[in-house]
Amino acid sequence: MNTQTIELDIDKRGCGNNCIRIAQGESGGTTIKALVYDNGAEFALAGYAAYLVARLPDRIHYYKGTATVSGNTVTHVCEESKLACVPGYTDEAYFEFIKGSQTVQTERFALDIMRDAREGNAPAQSWDNAVEALEKRAETAVSKGEKAVTDATAAVGNATAAVNICKSATEAANTATSKANAATRSANDATASAKAAKANADAATDAAKTATNAANASKDSADEAAADARKAAEEARGSISTDMKIYFKRVTDAQGNSWPVLVDMTV
Repeated sequence: MNTQTIELDIDKRGCGNNCIRIAQGESGGTTIKALVYDNGAEFALAGYAAYLVARLPDRIHYYKGTATVSGNTVTHVCEESKLACVPGYTDEAYFEFIKGSQTVQTERFALDIMRDAREGNAPAQSWDNAVEALEKRAETAVSKGEKAVTDATAAVGNATAAVNICKSATEAANTATSKANAATRSANDATASAKAAKANADAATDAAKTATNAANASKDSADEAAADARKAAEEARGSISTDMKIYFKRVTDAQGNSWPVLVDMTV
């Protein structure tokens, strides 16, 4: 442990030449112990809360840390990560004691904060180490390049397979479309044929109805003619004597019209 002891007076009639040296990079490595006096007489610190206060070398930040007291001695274990965060020199450090509403400060003393040699710098390397590091970086770059080539090759293969799949899917879709179009045409043709067949059936039905009506009319005319013939025959039989011999003879005129004529053959 690095313990540095100084003497401080709360009278502050003079400016002491005390200087504490603290190194960056240490942790709990510096303890500041101060013997406190009041105009040369020991100052009893019992009942006081004690603090180390310092303005850092950047003149912007300050440090305040608790301290312990015993008799007229105050002790502070430095937090180098805070107190030594800024390297340089400052003469604005002091101990502060508080009891109730009373606050007492010692005379100022200096802090010399020594810079850590590693701060902001890269560690030194030999030429062999540098060459080895470059070789490792080159090997890493080559490995990454080879992996990139492998990945690219695999990606090309996947892309080619995907293109082939797309082509097959396109061909299947085109075939399905053609079949669907053919089926649509067949359905349309069947619909047209059905319509034509229905029209023909309707026409045949109408013709059959017409023929039936005509046949019925002819039958009625034939029935009437038969009735007339029977009536005429009966009348003729009533008017012809049993001694008469008659027959029908067909007579044809110059226009080619013919009709039957009753001829009396009685002797």
